[in-house]
Amino acid sequence: MRRELEDLQIQLRRGKHSKVYLFERYAIKKFDEKFKYNFFKEVKFLTLLQPFRFVPRLFSVDLQELKIVMQRVEGRKIFEVMSADLAIKCLEICFILDTLNIQKEEMNHPEKHIIINKNNNIYFIDFERSFMSKKPSNVTQFCTYLKRFGFLIDKDLLKEYKKNYSRELLEKIKEQIKFEFLDKNREG
Repeated sequence: MRRELEDLQIQLRRGKHSKVYLFERYAIKKFDEKFKYNFFKEVKFLTLLQPFRFVPRLFSVDLQELKIVMQRVEGRKIFEVMSADLAIKCLEICFILDTLNIQKEEMNHPEKHIIINKNNNIYFIDFERSFMSKKPSNVTQFCTYLKRFGFLIDKDLLKEYKKNYSRELLEKIKEQIKFEFLDKNREG
């Protein structure tokens, strides 16, 4: 069986905690034994987030082999296709994570962790460093990342969001992004 898998293997990607075997329609993420805790965190958060459809679909989990078989997500990285519309959709996902008290931990540098497929579906991947937090900061971290693209969000608004995590404040943040985008297009 192992030999058959090696013959079918399309690509191998090595991460800090795991190896990812990429096949045509699925990926197998195999964790090193010393990163068993990261494996269980990845399984926990991917399982919890399945209903939201912004994470790869899980097919199976092998607890002994520390292996996750999931949907292969192909597409472009966020920085290759950044737009105001995409930023707003990602903020919605970050808001879901915040309201679930999940800290993703990579939102201020999500280049490898957000993939947009050919149908413009957004996927957040790699939850092995995530954890539960009473004060998650996914929205505020992602807003920090957006500065690289010229989207500037009022710091006081972000501080207020961090205190309240409200939909109303998220809508104000999204409005600032729309305004910044329109303003930049008028200038150019």
